[in-house]
Amino acid sequence: MKILITKKLGNDELTFEVEAPKGKDALFMAGVLGGMPTQCELCQSENVRLISNLAKGYSFVNVECLGCGSKAQLGEYKAGGYYWKPFEVYAGKATKDAGEMPVGDDGDPGPTEEIPF
Repeated sequence: MKILITKKLGNDELTFEVEAPKGKDALFMAGVLGGMPTQCELCQSENVRLISNLAKGYSFVNVECLGCGSKAQLGEYKAGGYYWKPFEVYAGKATKDAGEMPVGDDGDPGPTEEIPF
């Protein structure tokens, strides 16, 4: 079975062609692509775009909100198939808590060379 999907995403119009030997598999993938979020759940902006990147041998596909910077990531089931995760803001990971920073008796953290970043 072959299915053609046209999706408006922000300022872009995307066309996907899904083909699978089993009709149910083609419909499943068409549902994932057709269900791609077109509006940010956090700030309600419709100014979104499809982006992707590679990191540590993995491919990541996201819908990124240009309003607040949040992303909805395309997740993958262990048994096969895909789904869209909710929008979330990436916060990064700090290497050390601020509470662990060395501070002198007067509250001064001291020379910046001693700050571990």
